[in-house]
Amino acid sequence: MRILILWLAVIQLINGAESIKVEYHTTGNLISIQNFGGSSSVQIYRFGKSNQKRGQVLLTHHRRDVITEIPKSIQVVAPKKEENLFSNTKDYWKTMSSKRFHYYEQQSTKVLVEPIKVDKWVNEGDVVGSSSIKFQVIETPGFTRGAVSYLAVIDGKRCAFTGDLIYGDGKIFDLYSFQDAIPEAKVGGYHGYGARLANLINSLEKIKAWKPDIIYPARGPVIDNPKKAITKLVSRVQALYQNYLSTNALHWYFKEERMRICGERVLGKGSKINLMPYCLHLDTPDWIIQYSTSRIIVADNGHGFLIDCGGKNQFEYVKDLVAKGVIKQIDGIFVTHTHDDHSHMVKAAAEYFNCPVFATNEYKDVLENPGRYLMPGLTKNAIKDIKGMKDGEAMKWHEYQFTFRFFPGQMYYHGALLVERPKANPVFFIGDSFAPSGIDDYCLLNRNLVHDDSGYPRCFKIVRELPRNTWLINQHVPYVFRFSEKELTYLETQYNKRTKILRDLFPWDNPNYGIDERWATFYPYGSRMKPGETREVEVRIVNHSPKQRIFKITPHGHQSAKILSKPSSIFLKPRAEGAVKIKIQAPKVPGIYIITADIDSEGMHFRKWIETIIEVE
Repeated sequence: MRILILWLAVIQLINGAESIKVEYHTTGNLISIQNFGGSSSVQIYRFGKSNQKRGQVLLTHHRRDVITEIPKSIQVVAPKKEENLFSNTKDYWKTMSSKRFHYYEQQSTKVLVEPIKVDKWVNEGDVVGSSSIKFQVIETPGFTRGAVSYLAVIDGKRCAFTGDLIYGDGKIFDLYSFQDAIPEAKVGGYHGYGARLANLINSLEKIKAWKPDIIYPARGPVIDNPKKAITKLVSRVQALYQNYLSTNALHWYFKEERMRICGERVLGKGSKINLMPYCLHLDTPDWIIQYSTSRIIVADNGHGFLIDCGGKNQFEYVKDLVAKGVIKQIDGIFVTHTHDDHSHMVKAAAEYFNCPVFATNEYKDVLENPGRYLMPGLTKNAIKDIKGMKDGEAMKWHEYQFTFRFFPGQMYYHGALLVERPKANPVFFIGDSFAPSGIDDYCLLNRNLVHDDSGYPRCFKIVRELPRNTWLINQHVPYVFRFSEKELTYLETQYNKRTKILRDLFPWDNPNYGIDERWATFYPYGSRMKPGETREVEVRIVNHSPKQRIFKITPHGHQSAKILSKPSSIFLKPRAEGAVKIKIQAPKVPGIYIITADIDSEGMHFRKWIETIIEVE
């Protein structure tokens, strides 16, 4: 029978020697299977209140947002392939405190703060459970790399316990958790958009082949029609990936064969893969010097304006040009975005050439304080005293007219520079946001938002409004290029289709929650503190929803790192951003400590969802 009790739904099947009890907690489901013939129970996903002195907890994956504290008397079962993320959490966080710079693996950091003692590690084909009920273990990677599912026949029903593999009727919890490398296509984690969607499909097909009567997920409603839900999810995922490939800038960089390998993993062997043909591209005008990911705009008087300086070779090249008199001096530097291959040597270049650095206000703070953020490819080299420019602000430089734009294409913290020279076609320096084959949205952790006025929709609008015959420059592309009206319309149309697919793919009231891992974040992400020091940090929230929301933030200390603030709430209008302050006290013992926080709002409940790293020295 099914009993719905306000915030808690309980399902009990009492036709035999066992019963299944499902508790829909705000942060996820708790499955309890009680053996009435004995004194033990099996709990799945997390440990709940129980009178049993012995029993098992079956964990499907390592992520801390679904795991609660487990008594020592309870036997813990977990996937062997994620052993390191259960047992060696101290090493993980010690490494992550420095690894987060120049970071391109792009894996979720929702890792346990403290290790869990696992009594039994399981692999494909293992069997666990009580004397009267056996669970078959199958490996079902996707949401995490080494996740498993548990299959059992209970009271005559074939029950699958699948963790976060599927959410409700053909949805997934988020997309950014599926970012990963694709070794067979020689694609690294940074460029591996939804790489584990291929694993997800394979895992779902394994579940479907077992023909379950019911699926009990870690989060979301019980699935009474597994075949229908799985078919729907596979269809949505394949439509998403087909769409992604159709506008993919990696077609230019990696070429068709590697993109075909990526596509066939998700779409199936021999599937039709649509790649956008290259748009018009020509040699760079002679008033622009190009080298690697840097460009120099040259004035008629020999002065130069540098666009990005990502590496030592670029820095030395510019120094050499000045030393030889090819360029008289560097008057300024514009940084297109925060990735290290464009920003790593800007600090050194600005100091050497004694020139100002320009960026738009939206990402100025990331360049000045990179350690306060967790984003792909951040450098430790903080740039001082950046001249923050408003979106659309113009500046005269010799015979040139510059217009600075906030341009959140390849990543959110991204700008662009329109350069107009007399008697020449304008040039728009767009960093890494477009290539002749499409858009550079291959890394979900870059925060490619899909609001109508943000992300690529904003960039499309800006490109449409450019002066006639404007060329685009992506410093990874040794040409200037431009899209025809037909090509730009195609990109916009495909992206609108993508947004619709994403709306259907997630359970949230706005798809940006499923693609923007940093909609909630600590600021700063990392801090260095003295023993016993007290400091305030912020929890920053973006309300992506089309309605006003109240967000409750509940912080959690770690060991002797104390929280001196009570849980607090913030009211945010639709699309608004805000922050709450949390006071923390550092321990007296040096080391690395991880402060976490729950985020709760109507229909959205995330346990230990975000973290900040405290290094006590």
